[in-house]
Amino acid sequence: MDWKTSLDWYCSGNILEEEDLELLEKHYQQVIKEIDTNLSLELAPKHICNQTNIPEGSSWFTAVAVVLDRLNPVKTGKPRSLIVDQLRRKQSS
Repeated sequence: MDWKTSLDWYCSGNILEEEDLELLEKHYQQVIKEIDTNLSLELAPKHICNQTNIPEGSSWFTAVAVVLDRLNPVKTGKPRSLIVDQLRRKQSS
């Protein structure tokens, strides 16, 4: 599965395997590295936003961060979703 399929699978009520979490983490890290060059992040579909409890019109990247925080929280430092929020605010200012 690719990262979008893994996220959709989870949002459909299924359990993610370790390999799926690794795909999501890899995508998250890739976007974080390229965030300055990628200002327009693709919006997640309504069902993904609803299942991850994020506002409609949020990015796939936000949904990935929320799911990773939920299933594989960081041990030290800021949660991924907080980092995404801070980056989004920085970009819009």
